[in-house]
Order: sequence, then structure tokens, then C-alpha cells
Amino acid sequence: MNPKLSLIDTHCDTAYELFHRGEHLDRNSCHIDLEKASCYQHYAQYFAVWSNKRLDDEACWQDFLKITDYFQTELDRLSDRAVQVRTGAELDAAWAAGKTAAILAVEDARLTAGHIERLDVLKHKGVRYMTLMWSGETCVGGSHNTQSGLTDFGKQLVAGCFERGIIPDVSHASEQSVDDLIPLARQYGKPFIASHSNSHEVCGHTRNLRDRHFAVIRELGGIVGINLCPAFLTDTNVRPATMDDILAHIDHFMELDGEDVVGLGCDLDGTDLPEGFSHVGDLLKIADALAQHNYTEELIEKIFWKNYRCFALRNL
Repeated sequence: MNPKLSLIDTHCDTAYELFHRGEHLDRNSCHIDLEKASCYQHYAQYFAVWSNKRLDDEACWQDFLKITDYFQTELDRLSDRAVQVRTGAELDAAWAAGKTAAILAVEDARLTAGHIERLDVLKHKGVRYMTLMWSGETCVGGSHNTQSGLTDFGKQLVAGCFERGIIPDVSHASEQSVDDLIPLARQYGKPFIASHSNSHEVCGHTRNLRDRHFAVIRELGGIVGINLCPAFLTDTNVRPATMDDILAHIDHFMELDGEDVVGLGCDLDGTDLPEGFSHVGDLLKIADALAQHNYTEELIEKIFWKNYRCFALRNL
């Protein structure tokens, strides 16, 4: 393993878990804490706040406010080791100071509950991307397990995100929802991302990203983060997910000219992990496997951090 490798991961559920478990960012029972991440030269993590499927939209909003307040308290307590960042320049500054860069995101925009003005609160809180939906049909639109597209409010929300510099994220979105978003992205001339999505061509789960949508993300300058959820890597009814499956998804995206697009959005603390992975430090095993798979050091660095840093400097 390369102890000098840096990491920017575009999706985890750790902030949600810390609040609901009453645990702390520096050391905990989760996949991610500052000690587990200390193997990286520099580390940046998107902490997504999930809208719990058991709560109604308004309760999800209240939960978000409590979770982010708790998370900010943790960052204040650990201010010598970690800091919230909102821009690419702030990310660079955090790394120059030897600190972990923490970036907020939302997973499932139904917590806006039809109130477009809540985007202003999210922007003030430092939310930099918003996963539009998670499951089923919501006030925003259809998720991957539906045939529905964006609602009228969903289209207004996407436009509002572009206007405020919040990046729309299509992980969990239905095919139609992504199709409905693309004209808005072209209209505003801004990218969208798939923060934690694998290839539908490699594994045909509805959660995975179609090649045609990957091509648009690439065209518009977005990024796609590889997800370690076993069911999104392979058909786990047939066999367990392995490192070869992770490599297969990366290889496929590279065949689609994804050298400047692919990163890691591993969904830590939001999923079970493949055998051999137990925490954020184990992602270095992917770097080792890529090296053995004849990926150059430069390309491995692009996947682990450089692609996202370039995206952040352009768009945040």
C-alpha cells in the first residue's frame, strides 16, 4: 500500500450515523473516523445527510438540522485536525494546514418538502451537492426503482441548485429523472454528478448508471464515484462481490473515456462492504489492485483524488 496517497471520497453516511449513535468523528465504530483515515497523506470526505425513509419530508428536514449542528460541534471540537470546506480553494488550504477537509451534502432532496427557499439554508450550511432522490416517488421525482421522472417542483429544485452553485447528484435517480435533468444542465451550462454509482452495463441493478448518462456527465465536466455496495458491484444472489468486480466497473468507465471522470464514492457507513474491506483505510487496497492491473501511478492518483480536486476547483 502507498502510505503517501491522498483520498477524496464523494459519498459516505458517517455524519448521519455519528449523530444517531452518539459517537465522535475522531474515533468511533463506523467505517470512517480520523484515526482510520490517518493512513492518507491528505484526506477529504463528502459527508451526506440521508433523509431517513421512515420519516416524512418535514421530519427529515428537522433531522438534517440536528445532524448538521451535531457535526459542526464535532468539527469545532477537532478544529486542529478537521475543517468544513465549501470551495476548491478551501480544500487546498485545509490540506496545506494538514487537516481533513469535510464537505456537506444531502442524500434525498425530499427534505425540502416543496420549499424552494430551503436551498438557501442548505447553501448557508455549506451543502455542496444534493442527491435528488433515494427511493420511490417523491416531491422531487422518481428514484431508480420507478419509471417516473422529475416533478415540476423537482425541475424547479434542480434549476435552483444550479443557480446557487449546489451540484445536482443523480445517484439513486430513475433513468427518466436523469433524462429530465440533462436539458436543465445544458441550459445552465453546468455539470451534474453521480456521487456513488457504478456501471449498469457491468451490473444491471437499477441503481447503476447507464452509459449514455455517463457520457453526458463526462461531456459536461462532472464526476462519477465508484460505490462499494456489493449489490451494485455484482449479482450477489450468484456470488459475493470481489475486488475484480470493483476493477470491472472502473475498467468499463475508462473504456468510455472516463480518465478525468472516475473517482471514489464508496458509500461507507451506508452499506455493507465487500470481503476484505472494513473501513476507509482499506480503500488503499483498491490502489494496490489497480497498480497490479497495470494502471499508472498518475491514473490511480486521478481516481483517488486528482479528478475530484480539479472538479472542485472548477465548480465549487
